[in-house]
Amino acid sequence: MSCAFKMTESEFIDYWKRVYPEAYLIGHELKWVYPDRWFRIHSLPESKRYAEDEIEYQIIFERQNQLITDLIGEGTEIMLAFGLYVDDDLINLNYREMSDFVEFQKIMTIDLQKERPEEQQDELYLDIFLKADTWRRNKRNELLKKIADDEIRAMFICPSRNCVIAPYDGGVDIIVQSTKIRDQLRNKYGDWLSNREDGLGKKKNVLQKITQVGFNRTTVGALRLT
Repeated sequence: MSCAFKMTESEFIDYWKRVYPEAYLIGHELKWVYPDRWFRIHSLPESKRYAEDEIEYQIIFERQNQLITDLIGEGTEIMLAFGLYVDDDLINLNYREMSDFVEFQKIMTIDLQKERPEEQQDELYLDIFLKADTWRRNKRNELLKKIADDEIRAMFICPSRNCVIAPYDGGVDIIVQSTKIRDQLRNKYGDWLSNREDGLGKKKNVLQKITQVGFNRTTVGALRLT
């Protein structure tokens, strides 16, 4: 089932403020804001966090493509979104190496110090970038691989289904329309869920990630928040 409309950037901002008024466009925070509509799947068996060979990457692609297609449908309009910290060239380079980076448009800047003075003591700005796209199975494997390797973060947002899909290194966080739908999906994907009572997964191995991708803001933020 395809979306019958094309959403402009301003329309998307209005949509987000209306449907997710308590949340910023920051994927890893959504599970705390909407816990009754959230669930998480893991990308690899036994909740393994990182792929070590092409066979495991293929498992990640198969699980995530199946999940996203089931959630929103082939050929459905989506909005891709990600955030870049201003003046953080080390992390931002990973995003700029995306093949279609120039097609994304900056739609807002979040002043994190102003919005969260108790949490953020230093000046810090987060630019939010957006691109309208159409979901096609396996079309976004390059992006999914970068996310799985903890190089970048991005969200797949489907306004027609009121669904937010936020892959991370290790799995996918999903926010759906209602608790009822969430519970149905949790039952369907029971084999891919965490064994933990809170639905989260294994903690990152800090030394492993510093060795793999370097000590940067993405690593530190993800270690604290996922």
